[in-house]
Amino acid sequence: MNDEDKKISRRRFLKASSLVATGGLLLGSDALASATKSDLVADAVYFNGKIATLDATESTVGAVAVKDGKILKVGSSDEIKKLAGTSTRMVDLGGKTVVPGLIDAHCHPMETIMMKDGWVDARYPACPSVKQALANIAAWIQHTPKGKWVFVACVSASENKFAEKRLPTKAELDSVAPDNPVILADGAHLAVVNSMALKLLGITKGVSELKGGGRAILDKDGEPNGTLTDAMGSVPTTPSLNDLERYYGTGIQDFWKEYGFTSLLAITPAAALPVLQAVSQKRKPDIRYTVSVWTDPNTEGMPENLDKFKMPAGADPAFYRFGAIKAWVDGENDCRTGLMYERYKGHFDTDPPGDKGTLVTPTPKAEHFADIANRNGVICMLHCSGDKAMDMGLDAYAREIKTRSKQTMMRIEHFGMFQMSDQQLRRAGEMKKQGLFVCVQPTWLLELVKADYENMGAFLAKTGFRFRSMIDAGLEPSAGTDMTGIYLANINPFSAIYACVTRNSDKGIFEPKEAVTVTEALKMWTIWAAKSMGEEKVKGTIEPGKYADMTVLSDDIFTMPTEGLKDVKTLKTIVGGNVVYEAK
Repeated sequence: MNDEDKKISRRRFLKASSLVATGGLLLGSDALASATKSDLVADAVYFNGKIATLDATESTVGAVAVKDGKILKVGSSDEIKKLAGTSTRMVDLGGKTVVPGLIDAHCHPMETIMMKDGWVDARYPACPSVKQALANIAAWIQHTPKGKWVFVACVSASENKFAEKRLPTKAELDSVAPDNPVILADGAHLAVVNSMALKLLGITKGVSELKGGGRAILDKDGEPNGTLTDAMGSVPTTPSLNDLERYYGTGIQDFWKEYGFTSLLAITPAAALPVLQAVSQKRKPDIRYTVSVWTDPNTEGMPENLDKFKMPAGADPAFYRFGAIKAWVDGENDCRTGLMYERYKGHFDTDPPGDKGTLVTPTPKAEHFADIANRNGVICMLHCSGDKAMDMGLDAYAREIKTRSKQTMMRIEHFGMFQMSDQQLRRAGEMKKQGLFVCVQPTWLLELVKADYENMGAFLAKTGFRFRSMIDAGLEPSAGTDMTGIYLANINPFSAIYACVTRNSDKGIFEPKEAVTVTEALKMWTIWAAKSMGEEKVKGTIEPGKYADMTVLSDDIFTMPTEGLKDVKTLKTIVGGNVVYEAK
């Protein structure tokens, strides 16, 4: 290249962008000097769109140029088309609205595909009663060998939703499955099992404490009544290696990308992680995994050194990253196991003793867990549902802030979903600058508000789902589906955006003063989600230098009537500049 060509290349480069990313780093003055014409030719140009960048100025542009899987430049269609060469893919967006690629900041993808494909379906409302649930189990048993485990999926709070206002009993499960161990999951934190399952799990008279922080509920005579709380560490649900390879190879990405997701914070059992690590060396997926590992709900089994959880050298770090560890402080209020200061209303035979929920991880263990995360430089995630558990999680983090060797990120999962005091809100807001992030599940507005009123009473129920207050306190809440395979419809982020904006719930309009704007609701699934994963420099907005991850929508969510938000569809999901999903 002669001197004149170098000058032309430099001028064109500056005109194209001062923020072009190469190898994950922003180009500086040295790189500018060596830029060539080929550096400025886009691999793909997406044009004729209404592209909401969600950058600092919340600008809207018409086109995006992509180079090496990252955003080269954004601007008007005429401007960006100038970066096209003879081999550039030109994609006409047809005037459609485009947003940053959606990020699921809290999900259990392996369990989701496992439950979706291999569990008896007793989910409300398709299954409206205990009677129907038992019939579904009986039909499944007809094609199941004797002695084989049978798993049944019910939505959380089924005891509130079923016509009988209760769950199936151990005796009823025995009657339809006398020769098979059966586990009926009422959401992810409470289950009812039959007699054969109790025997195989080693749960006998007087046994209430289970591995990993779970509990068996005993009757007045000390006999197990079949109810298990937070027993994920005890129940043998591990699928086969072939199943796991299929889940991580195709099943997960095929399910999530249809709804516009380009990234997941994938909460992953340590036992399944080696399969994901092996898959990461074989292929580049259509979705980006940031992995959070759990061993037992109460932190047992979590090693002091987390190196074995890191992704192998052959894995593409843009698609596979180990970033966090997770533990459970309590259960969840929807199944009356979230740890509260007050008693739950009424009483079910499936309720833990004391009627105030369950403690899974005591404060000293939570504090040590946060220490492990800090020493290893990863995010600490504590599941806290009830108000007492939230205080315990905040206490553990307050101690960590005072004693840690370096500033690392800390997260409260399900923060304020069921209940939250003003003091907890203020405290979390103050801890935000020390690295505290919160994750919420907005779709639950459409499913659990009525159960909250029945379980906790109106006063406490009204303290939940306060998204407007969280945003005003500066918390920048991230959103997650919390997909486990329990509520399959929760995969849809547009239902969540609809709920946030309209405050519609399964009990009608709920606390409308806590409504947020469409842009704020979208940020919960994009830039705030990216921040909660420590990845805001590479994803969450449509800006030069970031991954070229985008979601093309069927409707203009910023101008359409809010009632229609729940019906918005994904037309295209774009990861690294490539269309990985397109609606038929």
